[in-house]
Amino acid sequence: MSTQQFLNACLESMHSKSFYPAYQKTFRVIEAGSDALREIAFKLRYEVFCNEHGITPGFSSGVPDQLEKDAYDDHSLHYLLYHKLTDEAVGTVRVVLPRQDKLLHSFPLQFICDHPLIHMEDRIGQFCEISRLCMTRSFRQRPGDGKTLPAYFDQDQDMHLDHAANVYIRRIIPFAPLGLLRAAFEGALNNGITDCICMLDAEQLYALQRVGLSYRVLGPRLDMGGPQQPVIFNIKHALDNMILQNPPCWEIVSDKGRLHIKANEMTQNAWHDQMFDQKCMDMIFDRLST
Repeated sequence: MSTQQFLNACLESMHSKSFYPAYQKTFRVIEAGSDALREIAFKLRYEVFCNEHGITPGFSSGVPDQLEKDAYDDHSLHYLLYHKLTDEAVGTVRVVLPRQDKLLHSFPLQFICDHPLIHMEDRIGQFCEISRLCMTRSFRQRPGDGKTLPAYFDQDQDMHLDHAANVYIRRIIPFAPLGLLRAAFEGALNNGITDCICMLDAEQLYALQRVGLSYRVLGPRLDMGGPQQPVIFNIKHALDNMILQNPPCWEIVSDKGRLHIKANEMTQNAWHDQMFDQKCMDMIFDRLST
């Protein structure tokens, strides 16, 4: 390794360690556990999906009230991402939980995707569906941003980081809704669930790839007002890959390893996974000790 490569590696390590505190100073995530907070989430969803993109037919039962909601919201966990500087709700996500009384009618994806895995009654009770992940227009105004999610986060960083670190964050760290992913993962794990299904467009797939989250596709892309890819991922395996591919983003999504440890404890691993599991656990504790 040359001197310049060594210095670049040191700078990258320093900058990646500054991302977690900067993100924590900028955002907070809360569970929308009351009717009033859920209404904020439904209004935000309406603004992004219905008002901005005209996705209303067959998508929303709440259009007359300017609330984007459907029958699945009643058995879902809802989360809001707040921008601390303005105290404004700027993002939301929901985690649809399985209906124990109607397992084969638990998730929206079951009605549009015919992959057998999500139609097996003995398996579907172990899944959740992550959906309605979106951010407000004010966080999607920069060139290259997506329709419902920002491609890169570059707001407020000058408040917390020097210029070099700011450039690094803009170049390497995509995806402002990392805190929403963390909340969704924690909600799933708290309900004994480690397997998640979701439907993603091309921009969302690219964003997940950038943060290092691994997934498997559930058949071909579907036309839902544009091509949408049904996918499934295991929280433990996703975090295993993320800690290797994008440690700064892993720190946010795993809450500095806390959720990764919980997912490992919940997952029964085959013998051939044990060496990899130990490697990941060693990396977690190495990062926690620095």
